Amino acid sequence: MNIFKILVGLIVSVSSLWAEQASAPNVVMILSDDQGYADYSFMGHEFIATPRIDKLASASLVYERGYVTTAVCCPSISTMLTGLYPHQHGTTGNDPIKGVNRKAWIDKFRNSPQLPRLLGEAGYLSMHTGKYWHGDPAVSGFTDSMGLTQRHGSEYSLSIGRKTMQPIYDFIQKSQDQKKPFFVWFAPFMPHTPHTPPERLEKKYQKLGAKNQSKYYAMCEWFDESCGELLDHLDEKGLTENTVIVYICDNGWGSMGSGSVKASPHELGVRTPIMIKWPGKVSAQLDKVNMASNIDLVPTILAACGVEIPKVLPGINLLDIDAVGARKNLFLECFTHDMLAIDQPEAGLRARSYVDKQWKLTVWRKPHTLLDLKGWQKETPQEEIQLFNIKDDPMQKNNLAAQHPEKVGDLMKELNRWWNPGPVKNSVQKTQ
Repeated sequence: MNIFKILVGLIVSVSSLWAEQASAPNVVMILSDDQGYADYSFMGHEFIATPRIDKLASASLVYERGYVTTAVCCPSISTMLTGLYPHQHGTTGNDPIKGVNRKAWIDKFRNSPQLPRLLGEAGYLSMHTGKYWHGDPAVSGFTDSMGLTQRHGSEYSLSIGRKTMQPIYDFIQKSQDQKKPFFVWFAPFMPHTPHTPPERLEKKYQKLGAKNQSKYYAMCEWFDESCGELLDHLDEKGLTENTVIVYICDNGWGSMGSGSVKASPHELGVRTPIMIKWPGKVSAQLDKVNMASNIDLVPTILAACGVEIPKVLPGINLLDIDAVGARKNLFLECFTHDMLAIDQPEAGLRARSYVDKQWKLTVWRKPHTLLDLKGWQKETPQEEIQLFNIKDDPMQKNNLAAQHPEKVGDLMKELNRWWNPGPVKNSVQKTQ
């Protein structure tokens, strides 16, 4: 009799698990790469056509004032996987300094919360495509991938979107065959360089008068087409209604004045639209007021999937209207391209920023002398404290720090309460 009860209990438990997995939403995360926050037709760009992303936006909750915590791809992507700031997960730049092995940074990153791993514990299969940086996507708990990624990614993993979409289609079929919910990480190397768009698209923008930007504009539309292929596949498989689509860009792209804003805390370097589509659960809305961040993606996705959110995560659930409305500010951090010390992220710190609905304070500092600023990164500006009224001056042309010393002092306190790194040590132990 006891054995019978045990067997019945097991059957009930397994049945309940299957029922939960059947109702759990699938998740597709789309990551653009090096795309300006206004470089979409739905955001008002005069040349760039993004009809498929526009259609996605029209059916999504869109945070127009979305941000990434830092404007370099490896730490930004790492934040999207962990839900932590770069100074918390340790990967503050794209590479260790020359001659230092990346393994120590991978080991530290591995011990952070990982979105694919947390979803896997809840029964999800997960697929990595495109960029990753940490060698093997299994480090983050991906159950499936396009193999080892090396630095940006392998030639094969970076072929997603440009040459093929088949690995994703095969993975979705596998998940369907196993009756398991899935998580797809779609991070193609687009519109990132190399700018090698189809000739038909480049000629289109040349005729429109885009001149020197024709290749980049064409890349944005080519990326849009690849997004459309993925969304069409979900439709064809009847999966759209039970799939959460999350869209974001890893960092901005473009130039202002005499230099690039890539890798900069300037609005053009850190802004991105963040959108969430969940049919029947999330109402379409273009939010031009409230702020969202890439630190919010992990808690938002976990909440949607019914998975417990680790208490260590600093972000919020972007589908929680009360939490979004209560948010008063965001924080950003800017580091050098290369990393010097695993447990001393401030060694590579270039700037910290406080952002609210009207003001943006950026406090600059010189990083450790052992770090090479890589040429394409600007030196520390002479005006090390910058205050902008981004509501009236979104391109950050007028530094108001001297006119508003009290505002600088108030916001500096908020910035220091968030993270006060202290002085940079003169001697930093290199990791071998």
